[in-house]
Amino acid sequence: MESYDFLHLEMDITPDDKLVAKAGGQLGPHVQPFVDQFTNVLNSLKIIHKTADGKLVYNLYNPPQPTPAGMRALERKVREIIFKQVWPATSNISVTWKCQCNCEHCSAASFVNKPGEELTVDELKTVVDGSIQLGSNLVIYTGGEPTMRPEILELINHVPKDKAMCMIFTNGIKLSKDGFAQQLADAGLNTLNVSVDHLDPAIHDKLRGVKGLYQKAFDGARAAREAGILTGVSTYATPETLKDGSLEKLINKAIDEGFHEVTIFDCIPSGKFLKRTDLMLSDADKKEVIKLSRKYHDDPNCPIGVIAQALVNSPMGAGCFGSYSQYYMTARGDVNPCDFNPITFGNVREMPIQMIWQKMITHPDFCERHMTCRMQTQSYRERFIDVIPEPIEWPVTIEQVERWRAEAGKDADCACTGKCE
Repeated sequence: MESYDFLHLEMDITPDDKLVAKAGGQLGPHVQPFVDQFTNVLNSLKIIHKTADGKLVYNLYNPPQPTPAGMRALERKVREIIFKQVWPATSNISVTWKCQCNCEHCSAASFVNKPGEELTVDELKTVVDGSIQLGSNLVIYTGGEPTMRPEILELINHVPKDKAMCMIFTNGIKLSKDGFAQQLADAGLNTLNVSVDHLDPAIHDKLRGVKGLYQKAFDGARAAREAGILTGVSTYATPETLKDGSLEKLINKAIDEGFHEVTIFDCIPSGKFLKRTDLMLSDADKKEVIKLSRKYHDDPNCPIGVIAQALVNSPMGAGCFGSYSQYYMTARGDVNPCDFNPITFGNVREMPIQMIWQKMITHPDFCERHMTCRMQTQSYRERFIDVIPEPIEWPVTIEQVERWRAEAGKDADCACTGKCE
């Protein structure tokens, strides 16, 4: 039985790997229904890993349960009920623009080589501290390539492990070099996602502009697992990879390699392809992606989890995470709803992350959960993306977008909360 000070909560794992929890204290009877709802959701999920001390891992984006860091998800939900506002579960923090790759489809390309220095280590630590204060139980370090930040081990170590877990998204190049994966594990890295764009090594290497990168990604992930880090494949679906079966074959390769999870993203018009809506998946394509993910994720004999953005960010799932349960910060401190959304609500060198989060979630167009991915929703793109002139110097602030909307006569439209598709 594990005990947590929050709500005098006691939680245990039954012999059949189910969570049971009881809230004590004077508020116990009032809070117990929310505790039950929380554990019921977790008990409906697939377990993809058990830690050495028997804790349950449901996916790579949430801490194991029951743990102090994991319980903060419940704490955050109760705070939302009490204060009637949302708090970020995930902080996506870019620590550098440097990268060994030159990806044709880079979503961060719009922000690279723009005026301003990258945040210092102390500035990044301040953002992490503020994010933890807001309620985050997952800190994701991205780039560019986060392992190219010289102080990445220090930054990973700074994430308080009793409050949050730490993840990186990486191309995998450095992981198998000179024991670096073990250094990441020793610093406290919990999970990582290795980006794999295609099953075919030649296609993957061409898309990223680095010969031999495909093999380095898999070698690096293998080194990470040997160091005790849970690993996932981050990929994306296209009509072609769905039709020719290469996406499904990539899932099978991940199973054979020993990965813990595969995340299938949609093709989102962002970065270099901000206005390329023709690249988006059709509704029929998304149904195929969901069908494929469920085929493997729901199979009790399949050892890994398979997450599809087409499901998670839809009305059948959780909807859009941007400005609801996550934010993204560029390496120069600009804070956006997510890493695919180019609109900035403020810079942490000018105001604390707590104030920027408050500004974002109280904006009329971002104050409610959007039930579809904003960047894939026509009504949102017409009002917020299509009005952005080209060429433009990034980042684009919400104030600039509002001015362009007024000039384009868009202000008469209703606030886009995802209810006006």
